Amino acid sequence: MSRPVSLWSLLASLALGAALLAPGCSAAPDKPDIVPGPTIPSLNLSGKWYSREFGDMQLVQQGKAVTGSYEDPRGPDHNGTVRGTIEGDLLRIEWIKAGNAAAAIMPARGRGYLRISRDATKLDGKWGFDDDDSGGGPWRAEKSSFN
Repeated sequence: MSRPVSLWSLLASLALGAALLAPGCSAAPDKPDIVPGPTIPSLNLSGKWYSREFGDMQLVQQGKAVTGSYEDPRGPDHNGTVRGTIEGDLLRIEWIKAGNAAAAIMPARGRGYLRISRDATKLDGKWGFDDDDSGGGPWRAEKSSFN
């Protein structure tokens, strides 16, 4: 003879089942860790760079610290600054765009990483918004020979 199941027992069982399944269903996939490669001897990133994604860039390297600015091809309201640190062959950066409220262009900030070529003439990486360093898209740059 079967016993009737109370509504509370049924709800408790469903809640327990959902709690047990939730970690596997809702966990975000792990992002690959970007590992620096070997240090590049006599590295000097200072100078003018061009990026299709962010326009003309001017970088200044002092030791392992890099600061600079970019002139976005969409116009001056999209221009911004960068600052970062070199780790081996990797430049980890934070970018900041001030925006322009009068032109309805919101300020933005984010992070990114750029792998430095062995001859220090190319940067290749990704950028993202806020604390994400890759969700925004690719970021590539080539050093100008007219520095």
